[in-house]
Amino acid sequence: MGANIVVGGFWGDEGKGLISAWQTYKHHALGVFRGCGGANPEHGLFFNESYIKTNQLPLGFIFENCLIGIGPGTAVDVQKFLYEVEKFHLSPEQVRVDRKCPIITPGNIQEEIDSSSMDAIGSTKSGTGIAMSHAALRIAPLAEDVIALQPFLDDVPAMANRLAGEGPISIESTQGTFLSRYHGEYPNVTSVDVTAPSVIAGVGLNWRSVEDVIVGVKALPTREGTGPMGDVEEFTVEEMEALGIVEYSSIIDPDTGKHQIRRKAKGIDYSLLNRIIMLNGANQIALTFAEQVDRAVENVTKWSELTPKVKNLISEIERRTNVEVTLVNTGKQWSSMASKDDDLPEITDSLIERLKTYR
Repeated sequence: MGANIVVGGFWGDEGKGLISAWQTYKHHALGVFRGCGGANPEHGLFFNESYIKTNQLPLGFIFENCLIGIGPGTAVDVQKFLYEVEKFHLSPEQVRVDRKCPIITPGNIQEEIDSSSMDAIGSTKSGTGIAMSHAALRIAPLAEDVIALQPFLDDVPAMANRLAGEGPISIESTQGTFLSRYHGEYPNVTSVDVTAPSVIAGVGLNWRSVEDVIVGVKALPTREGTGPMGDVEEFTVEEMEALGIVEYSSIIDPDTGKHQIRRKAKGIDYSLLNRIIMLNGANQIALTFAEQVDRAVENVTKWSELTPKVKNLISEIERRTNVEVTLVNTGKQWSSMASKDDDLPEITDSLIERLKTYR
């Protein structure tokens, strides 16, 4: 019983949604929750040639037919919410929204689109930041004010605490720790705190119900927009292209009209990683994009098949943080995941058929 919390290390894009999905599936969670941010994150996974993503909902439910809760610390874009509910064939009985969630309005979105400062910080221009500022000023509309949300309204803190008393639940944060407004390099930050304590509060879960905090760490951390990347060297675009490790952002460059290329560090700054662990109280690490360190590990699903190069990286992370690496993501596909105890559940035909319906 209790909660598994998945949070992001460094500057995001480390596969929190995929990690959350596997944790939810592994533990057969009764519910999966979001407690911060708004419609700004893009949590996704690749299923064959399809890319399945969410912006408003947590992605963790994607493997497991469990309840979904949007806590009062999350801003809601009604249009995106209803679109995702329809896309994933969800009913009001399955997905619940707290009455006190602030609403992202079309005006909030347009204000961010029109703001030149949003480009500098790599904003997704979802309207979340403006909505959160309006919530702080007590002028934001709330979910309970929206007619279209009435069938979905609930007391999400009560729901989360009830389920955590009955069995496992999952909580999914939104962005990397150093994009937190509290802990990042201001002003290159998001509008809220995204660390485990704030996510817990945003769901309304009693902190005593937390079992594990898993921080997702990219083998080669990346960042959108401007801001430092720690005391490590950064790849040039040409170097990334030569190695075949270019990653494209969901953010469109306003000058070229093309997807931006993510900046990428050549290694992990361990002083920053230890701060991430401290801030979140993490007791597990999920290492992602391991195939970018060693192509020979691509799509491995057994711990024993990880290459010496990747195992050496895992040992270095554990030695320098005193936190165990328990999951390793080894490729682009959703199934490219290895668990230290080889305890991930079997990929069943029913799960594959479920994913096919989300194309």
